[in-house]
Amino acid sequence: MSNSLALAASDRLLILAPHPDDESIATGGLIQVARDAGAATRVLVLTDGDNNPWPQRWIEKRWHIDAAARSRWGARRREEARTAMHVLGLHADDARFLGLPDLGLTDLLMRNDQAVIDTLRATVDEFRPTILVAPALSDRHPDHSAAHILARLALRASAITPRLLAFAVHGGVVGDVVLPLNSAQRETKANAIRAHASQVRLSGRRFLRYAAGDETYHDAASIMEDPAHPLRARLCNGVLDISIAPSAARGLAVFVALDDGTRVLRASAPRGSVVTIEAGKAQSGFVKLARPQPGWRVFDTDGWQAVTRT
Repeated sequence: MSNSLALAASDRLLILAPHPDDESIATGGLIQVARDAGAATRVLVLTDGDNNPWPQRWIEKRWHIDAAARSRWGARRREEARTAMHVLGLHADDARFLGLPDLGLTDLLMRNDQAVIDTLRATVDEFRPTILVAPALSDRHPDHSAAHILARLALRASAITPRLLAFAVHGGVVGDVVLPLNSAQRETKANAIRAHASQVRLSGRRFLRYAAGDETYHDAASIMEDPAHPLRARLCNGVLDISIAPSAARGLAVFVALDDGTRVLRASAPRGSVVTIEAGKAQSGFVKLARPQPGWRVFDTDGWQAVTRT
């Protein structure tokens, strides 16, 4: 059963966008609804999307992408995001750009980079959102799913308790909260997506589909185990047992992120096996299956799975 989402002037909306364009693709309608309601809105763009070689190669007609080329591409994408947010009715000071490593958010999470968590927590404390919108735990882009966990860690360190809504751009099950959009809002959202010219050159048809209907979100107040996920994680008396389904893809590693700061990457993860890890004082956490090192294939087979205490 789906619930409709409505905003009031008293609301304060904080959106975490892993890359420039996610704010338009996932929340272009929500930003307009918040603006029309008089709700304060801030967009926090985590990376500049500079590790984006295939569109860059196509548009710039170059094969080799060096550091200078990546920096130039990131600056271009940041400006596209500013243009898109202007289309959606936001002002320049409604956006913040952190410039974190593109395709590096999982690495920051696994290194337990406290500076990133502190930055997110400080933003929450300063802006005091009533609604925080972040990517879904099940989104298959590793930056997106890692951003979800980083957002939860920031909220855990803050006294602010906003409503947490999750969106999925690259797979994942969401949709228990619906934001109705009228035709004018959908067209404005489409124009904002088109402002990301570097991205629509290769993916325009796919991205513009997100402007064809209502927006859907998942109410992420509670963390539920995903029954379709290839991992089951059971935490009991300081020991974490992770069962890997026989149907899991080959050659993947188990990633573990626990709430006490423990981070584990186990390179050997045979299908149909059980991995046992000392969990210390952890009370909750997340696990996923992914390639040990990022490669040319960006997307994970699945997002993160919640750890269950028994």
